[in-house]
Amino acid sequence: MRRPHRTLSSGRAGRRSRTGEGALHRQGPESPPGRRVLILSADVGEGHAAAARTLARQIEESPHPAQVTVIDGLRAMGHVLRPVVEDGYRIQLRFVPWTYTIVYWLLNRVLPMRAFTRWLLCVFGSRPLARAIARHDPDVVVSTYPAVTVVLARLRRTGAVGCPTVATITDLTGLFFWAQRGIDMHMVMYGQSLPSVERIAGRGSARLVRPLISAEFLRARCPLAARRALGLPEQGRLVVVSGGGWGVGDITGAVREFTAVPEVSSIVCLTGRNEQLAGKLRRAFVEVPRVHVYGFTDKMPEVLAAADVLVHSTGGVTCLEAMAAGTPVVSYGLPVGHARVNTRAMAALDLVRLAKDTSELREQVRASFAGDGGAPDRGGGAQILPKDAAAADVVLAAPRRVRPIPRWRLRAAALATQLALLLGAGTWMMSTDEVTALATRILHVRPLTQVKTDRPEVGVIVRMPSRAVPAVAALLASRGTHVSFTDDGRVPAVETVATLRSLGDEMLPEVPNSAPLRWVRTRSVLHSQARVLGLHKRFYYLQPRGGLSVGQLVLARTAGATPVCGSERFSAIGGLPQRPTRAGDVLVVELDGSIASVAGLERIVARLAGDGLSAEPLGWLTRSPAISASSSGERTSSAAPATSRASDATSGTPPSGVEAKLSPSSSGASTTGTTV
Repeated sequence: MRRPHRTLSSGRAGRRSRTGEGALHRQGPESPPGRRVLILSADVGEGHAAAARTLARQIEESPHPAQVTVIDGLRAMGHVLRPVVEDGYRIQLRFVPWTYTIVYWLLNRVLPMRAFTRWLLCVFGSRPLARAIARHDPDVVVSTYPAVTVVLARLRRTGAVGCPTVATITDLTGLFFWAQRGIDMHMVMYGQSLPSVERIAGRGSARLVRPLISAEFLRARCPLAARRALGLPEQGRLVVVSGGGWGVGDITGAVREFTAVPEVSSIVCLTGRNEQLAGKLRRAFVEVPRVHVYGFTDKMPEVLAAADVLVHSTGGVTCLEAMAAGTPVVSYGLPVGHARVNTRAMAALDLVRLAKDTSELREQVRASFAGDGGAPDRGGGAQILPKDAAAADVVLAAPRRVRPIPRWRLRAAALATQLALLLGAGTWMMSTDEVTALATRILHVRPLTQVKTDRPEVGVIVRMPSRAVPAVAALLASRGTHVSFTDDGRVPAVETVATLRSLGDEMLPEVPNSAPLRWVRTRSVLHSQARVLGLHKRFYYLQPRGGLSVGQLVLARTAGATPVCGSERFSAIGGLPQRPTRAGDVLVVELDGSIASVAGLERIVARLAGDGLSAEPLGWLTRSPAISASSSGERTSSAAPATSRASDATSGTPPSGVEAKLSPSSSGASTTGTTV
């Protein structure tokens, strides 16, 4: 059972709804109740609202009984979208029009951007608009604004709106938001738009209708009588310069150009609702009597009938009105966004003339003067108006063409979308190091930077290509220096491990740099290295220079490994660290295997010796008596990592000064790696 509607008298034809709830119901006082028609418009420019008013008037005057309600559909979509779309668009056109060109190009050419914008409109506008439509309980819903059309189509396809839906299309091209698969019928004003609409929305989804303009524009009028009625000079040429409902474009430049044209006796400026522009023009041309500045006016039929040419900046409904009145149109002043695309398409069909600058503007206007022929009466517009359908008849007979998507498919799509987002977010989180700091707190894993010790020793980890490790280790051992080596996360050769053991050095596992999905192999990489090095259960490993991703941190944790980042990490070829080195610090030195890098490492060891410190492998530091590991650079006293006994056998004779450290009786230290 449908709810009763509060019905108001018709009132003025030009009355507009200013809020989403302030609906205007129209029904003849003696007409029986008929189909309820809800028209969704928007206060974005004047064309969309004018089309809504004209359609409402045509439905009222049709022989079929109907109740018409006009509301601001953009306002009905909630408090978030209206200021963003309406105010943002107005600010763009007035102050930074070039930004609208960029936005329009992205929407027109970049499919993901268009889909994302459509998704945002539906996310923020679907529920509020559905509630507004349900309150009016219509038999058919009409949208005259493309952003509203997008949301209305979504509601129709999901079944939230069960009645037929209709959309008006007043542009010639750029119909990616005007035409939607969820709209039952599209009413187009140009026959050239039909193929484009049906390509987007499907066959049979569009009808060519008479333009949604007032019937006053179709009346034959005498230009001289119209000038007399407006109080304008009857002699000479009259040019109308219009900036649309918001008064945008280079109106000032156009007026200034026409003041230098002798045959132009009157220049009428239409600034719409831009009162600031109207005041600026009046002050600028106060001493030019030929210039007449009008704000928003309901005398457009008379103005167009009196004009010899219309110079318009935005295209749209005003161009349709001028063509219906028989007034030539020159497009100038706002070559941005859809206005540029639309006017170029209209110029290609010889419906308007196009001017890129003021010199072309003067030429195109004079060409319009020459082609006018001085006809005593204008109007009718038969050459551009289709005769096959009236918009009111199409709305009242709108078919149910759209089949709503089954509910199970909607739920499955929503679930798949959520899973995809969850998987994408999870993959990103596991592949990036942006949130690793938080993960280390949650997992209680802190990379090793320092070892608390009472001995003047520093842990040194040398990271270099695997092919050069044996030679460099032998050179350092010959000079009594022993360090830990890593080789970019590769599984070391058994021969290399044996050589390092014989020299009193060690290999340390390492996790390679993070890459998308590379973190998945972290556990297997560490296990493979640990197996060759003879490490079991818990051990240390060197983390990448850029830090660990969350996935690497988690998988390494499950492998029982603890990361080492070091208190300093630098290249042997570069300058020495400025920070003074303290006992227990862990230094990570990167070598490229060249002679210069090896010399740089020797220089670092010499500096440590000059400071009374000796370079040692990390495994020696962490297994020495009275030593405990410290994280995050804090010298805190914590329990030393547990040790696991590895094979004490070594091949070859260790160099002088190393034997005591490698003796199994000295502290149970293993030369195969670091165990915790």
